[in-house]
Amino acid sequence: MERRLAAILVADVVGYSRLMGADEAGTLARLTALRESQLEPCIAEHGGRVVKLMGDGFLVEFASVVDAVACALAWQTAVEKHEAGRGEDEALSFRIGINLGDVIVEGGDIYGDGVNVAARLEAKAEPGGICASRAVFEQVKNRLKMDHLDLGELEAKNIAEPIHAFRIRAGQGTAERRAPKPPRLEEARGSIAVFPFDSLSPDPSDAYLADGIATEIISLLSRIPDLRVASRPATVGARARASDVWQVVRDLQIRYVLTGSVRRAGERIRVTAELTETTARTQLWSHSYERQLADLFAVQDEIAEAIVIAFGGEYMRAEWRRARSRQTESLSAWELTQKAKSLNLPINRGAADEALTLAREAIEIDPSYAGGHAAVASILMQRVINGSSENPEQDRIGALTAVEQAADLAPDDPMVLRTLGNVFSNCGEHAKAVAALRRAVEIAPFDFHSWGRLGRTLAYGGDEEELKEGHAVLDRVLASAPNHPMVPYWHYFKANACMREGRTEDAVRFAHKSLEAQPGYAGAWVTLANGLGQLGRTDDARKAMERALKANPAMTPQHLADQISILSGGRRDEADKSLAGLKAAGLL
Repeated sequence: MERRLAAILVADVVGYSRLMGADEAGTLARLTALRESQLEPCIAEHGGRVVKLMGDGFLVEFASVVDAVACALAWQTAVEKHEAGRGEDEALSFRIGINLGDVIVEGGDIYGDGVNVAARLEAKAEPGGICASRAVFEQVKNRLKMDHLDLGELEAKNIAEPIHAFRIRAGQGTAERRAPKPPRLEEARGSIAVFPFDSLSPDPSDAYLADGIATEIISLLSRIPDLRVASRPATVGARARASDVWQVVRDLQIRYVLTGSVRRAGERIRVTAELTETTARTQLWSHSYERQLADLFAVQDEIAEAIVIAFGGEYMRAEWRRARSRQTESLSAWELTQKAKSLNLPINRGAADEALTLAREAIEIDPSYAGGHAAVASILMQRVINGSSENPEQDRIGALTAVEQAADLAPDDPMVLRTLGNVFSNCGEHAKAVAALRRAVEIAPFDFHSWGRLGRTLAYGGDEEELKEGHAVLDRVLASAPNHPMVPYWHYFKANACMREGRTEDAVRFAHKSLEAQPGYAGAWVTLANGLGQLGRTDDARKAMERALKANPAMTPQHLADQISILSGGRRDEADKSLAGLKAAGLL
């Protein structure tokens, strides 16, 4: 058996199945032409050997690490130039992984961990990007002009030890500090929507149990790397718009669907669950659980584990077991928190006191329950934001105290981190907010809600570079998740960011987009009034302000000015600049 040390390059076309589905003959012809005119000459020029072609993929061997990386950099540049002018959904784009390792040679083929690691690195690369092992990076960092981003230790399927990886691209040799972009849908290893479970209990007040079980399963699954899990609001919103479940599946571009029901009878509970593959509409798994209510947490864990085994095999089961965490063992604390969340405070503002009482009771029962502390923080901050707080400063302090307790108890929980970022932002702690939200999307990269919150925070409170990044993040989440229930808010965030830049017509356009989807959104009406006032349309601005106050009497121009000042780190000049249109219309 022949062995040798080699630099291995693995490349793969991004979204190949989607491209083939849209235009099979055209995609194949374009890929063949690109390979023959650009890629194979590039490989030959850098001394590489094409070991094999795998449909849309390449396995290439080099004797020199420097040659392998130089080829990858030239490869991506050539592809970008070749595909220039095509839309993002149509253009061919590659991911490339490079590793230096021992390989087994058999005939013309190569095998072994050196190849396997390169393949795993390819899967971690961005579209149009290159991901290299530390062994590769150390060999080339002072020999080639390239920028890099240290990705740290990455877990990889069927690889015993984590891989220290670097993202590299052509450049001047600087270390990148920019955050990665929100992912595209096709970058996920798998996708699932957990639909709200039906409540079959005789007592209507038990409906929170069904909602809570589905929400907990979503939380468990969302911790698995590369798995795209549709958020609960996304499934609820899409289901409300669509005539049947399959329309929802098409809207969300989801491969698997979990449905179920919950029935409570005294201290016993019956939970049924069914997992369906949506392309063929084939049932993969179903089960019923008859248990004591006290065993509810075990049922949630069993359902989540059955799902990951059904479509993810041992790799996803291992990832889920590694990532899962139980915040509380108290069913009572969990129930109270779910009841607080079920009151839907963004819409039902009058229920804040009741929700706050429930959440505080939960943490009295279990002071170590991070979810209970996070719920308290969310409720307090929600009433500050919507103007219903009787003592905003006191509620801000209370929210900050509660969320910091939650973060101490569950420092790597994405929901807690998103709440932490929101509270920090609304307390004027911009840098801390950005750090918390960056960590949230690092842990759960397909949590578009957190991505949108990060985009808003960067755009509202950052410097010129962060404002630019905030726009880019918001643009990407709008493209990646066009049916997400947060879309009206993302358009609203874009509108306010445009006002900050003086792009008034764009701000008006985005405010209208927000209101098309959510006509009762007071904040968007205020922003529209602001933009119209800046354009000199005073009468229209006043009418828009009337609509805002009708939707929420507390959403006054002064309240918004105070909020913007805080979001920008206490800079009153930012609020004055952003709200100049309201002043011009005599509304501020």
